[in-house]
Amino acid sequence: MQKSETVMEQSCSLDVLREISRKLDKLDDLGKTLEKAKSMESLEYVEHTVDADIAILHGKVVLPDQGVFRANIYIKDGKIVSIGQQMMHARKIVDASNCYVLPGIIDPHVHLGLFAPMQTELSTETKSAIMGGITTIGCYLGGQQSHFTSFPETMEQIQKYSYTDVIPHLVISTEEQKKEMQDYIAHLGVTSFKIYMNGIPGLIPDVDDGFIWEVLGELKKSQKDCILCAHAENRHLVAQASKAVANETGEKATIADWSDTHPDMAEEEAVTRLSYLAEKSGVPVYFVHMTSKAAIERLRKMKPFNDCIHVETTSPYLSLTRHSTSENMIKMEPPFRDSEDVEALWKAVEDGVVDTIGTDNVTMTKAEKQMDKDMWGVLPGYPALETHLTVLLHEGVVKRGIPIEKLVTHITKRPAETFGVYPQKGTLLPGSDADIVIVDMQQSKEIHAGELHSRSDFSLYEGKRLQGVPVMTIQKGKVLMENGVFVGEMPRGTCLER
Repeated sequence: MQKSETVMEQSCSLDVLREISRKLDKLDDLGKTLEKAKSMESLEYVEHTVDADIAILHGKVVLPDQGVFRANIYIKDGKIVSIGQQMMHARKIVDASNCYVLPGIIDPHVHLGLFAPMQTELSTETKSAIMGGITTIGCYLGGQQSHFTSFPETMEQIQKYSYTDVIPHLVISTEEQKKEMQDYIAHLGVTSFKIYMNGIPGLIPDVDDGFIWEVLGELKKSQKDCILCAHAENRHLVAQASKAVANETGEKATIADWSDTHPDMAEEEAVTRLSYLAEKSGVPVYFVHMTSKAAIERLRKMKPFNDCIHVETTSPYLSLTRHSTSENMIKMEPPFRDSEDVEALWKAVEDGVVDTIGTDNVTMTKAEKQMDKDMWGVLPGYPALETHLTVLLHEGVVKRGIPIEKLVTHITKRPAETFGVYPQKGTLLPGSDADIVIVDMQQSKEIHAGELHSRSDFSLYEGKRLQGVPVMTIQKGKVLMENGVFVGEMPRGTCLER
């Protein structure tokens, strides 16, 4: 048993009761009526007295920010209705003995529809996500057109093809989009937006500080809690470094050389600059996919004095370096770095400098990635949804001894809070959506792309054996994956308005 696996078998702590109380208050604020139990003296909490649809028994229940508890969970009509030691009748019994029961994983950083139609990837990639224990994704929606021309169709496609729920984030890269932001917030229910301080040549344009300041001003006007996500790199430093590396290496450049085209100084400078703008505007910013020790150490110094800062890294950046392989399949923007950067990121996960962990999934095949070209011609991106949770459990809990409840908080409650869907998502307390993943920490799995469910034909972890495997995924009260087999029927995803 890992040292982090201490299971509290006694009555719920006062902290848990306070969390239940806060959650009920938030649900009331949202206008949701809950039937409160007469007694909250222990973890026993029953919202309904009728039979449950599903009972998850004898599991080690992970409550984010609280700990691990021996408890049973009961589900009815897509919601969690009871958690505790009591026994209730249920139509389906799931024995979770020796397994951990987690809230459904939320991947806040996903790209779909870039190399295949959106409806295709909503079907294949959300199924892949479900197989990996992810029940909600945050999906970035770009393009140069007004989002009013594309977003309604995307919402319909999510409802028709997605097996997960979707938190939409809108990329703002044009004057038209910037002018329409207030209407996006009011009429589309979107409160999270993204800018690129350093874009992807030929795919995504970058924007300057004046544009960013105006975007922050638009968010400041809103009566809703909005947040600005940012790909934070100094574009001028990246351009200079890229030119220097190209001149030095030419066609002989390797994937390790790619890291030198995006120096960590470029990331460090950009987070410093945008943190300052966020503080001056009073608008929260969310730094996506942090990669470097330099940026993390700078954020560690600033974050205690600037409550507008939110930080994300990804499971690939927590598990691979630029020397992990000589293959160009790991080409990404920003690039993979060195082992000291990986350890700095894990330290930031442990001490809370990092708030959330995503994937930055960009689904593509080898052909679409143009793997037959030299390093400069290969496109950035890779699939990462199905391996996300297992990689984090293997690298974080198994290898580094991080308490599972601490890790789980960063991939459930924190992203739910950050993007305005807590407590509907991100917890296992009564009243929340019954999004659940059951994990067997003793089980291991060797990764092979041909056995995964993405439409992609490669994996960053090909041939690696990883420990900590999801064995059941429940999304809004329906079992969609059981013992490694997808058992879902019709897609039931929703676009989460905020």
